[in-house]
Amino acid sequence: MRIHLTRDSVAAGDDIDAPHHATVDLPDGLDTPDALAALDLPRAWLPQIGGGRATWVVRGADGTPLAVLAQQWPQARPLPAGLGPLAALAGPDGTVRLHVEYRRQLDPDAEYERLG
Repeated sequence: MRIHLTRDSVAAGDDIDAPHHATVDLPDGLDTPDALAALDLPRAWLPQIGGGRATWVVRGADGTPLAVLAQQWPQARPLPAGLGPLAALAGPDGTVRLHVEYRRQLDPDAEYERLG
């Protein structure tokens, strides 16, 4: 399954590489939490923020929040909308589009509660 990722910039200097996007192929049949783990989010693709505390929200193409990521957490915490099969999020062309929204240094537990 083809995944197209985009992410927010974190600072003016980060805008040099904008728009931040990547396309990754993952095995078919993954659910959303397994896909986020396979993508190694938040570590592999998201910038590390000084101080070690950053919060991110993974959203589907329609803006639905699917998971909360935190630089200080070992893995994503899926929200109710992010518990199903990844294929359910695919567009007409079969590609899953995910956007990772930067929530600065907000408390990730509070963001999880707010969005859950």
